[in-house]
Parts: sequence; C-alpha cells; structure tokens
Amino acid sequence: STISLWTVVAVVQALERSVAAHASRLFSLEHRAGNSEKKHLDCEKVVGELGNRLESKCAALDTLIQEYGRLQQRLENMENLLKNRNLWILRLPSGMEAPKAAALESDAAGFSTPEWESLEEWQKELYGKVLAGKKEALVLLDDVISEPALLSRLQGGEAPCSEEEAAPGEIPAEPGAS
Repeated sequence: STISLWTVVAVVQALERSVAAHASRLFSLEHRAGNSEKKHLDCEKVVGELGNRLESKCAALDTLIQEYGRLQQRLENMENLLKNRNLWILRLPSGMEAPKAAALESDAAGFSTPEWESLEEWQKELYGKVLAGKKEALVLLDDVISEPALLSRLQGGEAPCSEEEAAPGEIPAEPGAS
C-alpha cells in the first residue's frame, strides 16, 4: 500500500493550515497577555497612588483625633471649673499682662439714651464700677486650661503660684482695689 502523492500533499496542506491557525491564535493570546500586563501595571500604579493618598489622609485623621482629644480635655477642664465655680484666677501666668477689655464708647453702652438719662446718678456710678470690675478681673481661662499642672493645683485648692511669683502680676480680688 503506497500512499499517493496527492494524499501526502493534502495532509501537508492541512497541517500547514492547522499550524497557521494555531500561530494566529498564539499571536492573539500574546497580544491579549501584553494588554493584560499593561492594565495590571496601571492598576498597581493607581493602587500605589491611592495608598499614598490614604496614608496622608490617615495621618491627617490621626492629627485631628489628637486635636479632638486635646479639645475634649480642655472642655472637660472648663466644665470642671464651671461646675466648681472656680472662675476667679488671681494671677496670670508669668510674663502676661492682664488682657484689655474692648473699649466702650461710653458708660451708657447697652442702654438707650432715654434709659441712661432716666437712671439716677448712683445707678450710673454703680454701672460704671461694675464695668470697671469686669475689665480688671478679665482673665484668659484658655491659658489656664491649656496648662494641666496649673489646673490641677487650682482644682486641688492650692495657690496657682508661690507668693514670690505672685507679687509682680497679681490682680486684686476686689475689683477696683489697688
């Protein structure tokens, strides 16, 4: 049994078509793999950028949480001062001057002209002394609240400072007293 030449040619042609089809399929798969790799690299790049953004957002959030904690502590300290009615601080922190109240245009601030004119002289004087007392006793509680050691001493009933420290910057306990 001899194989005819035509049969061999037909088998070779069929084999060539099969190889060409497989080569085409292989080329297509290589192209798709290249595109997939490119997309994968792009995704990794985006994930890296998002990671960096997330890291910076987490750092900012951490800072905000810490600041919130400090503000919460200051609020609790202020609530304790208010609850204990410990609002009169007789000495400012060293090196600070007593803050000035906003200047009032006249002693009659808060009164209409007819109301002010209808007050008796002793009432006007009393109002002026109250305003002067408020100006003299004004203290920045925020500074006190920001200093836990000072706040602890005040809440424990201790003096805010020693007598030597208190002498130069004292504020009289009675408004108007010098």
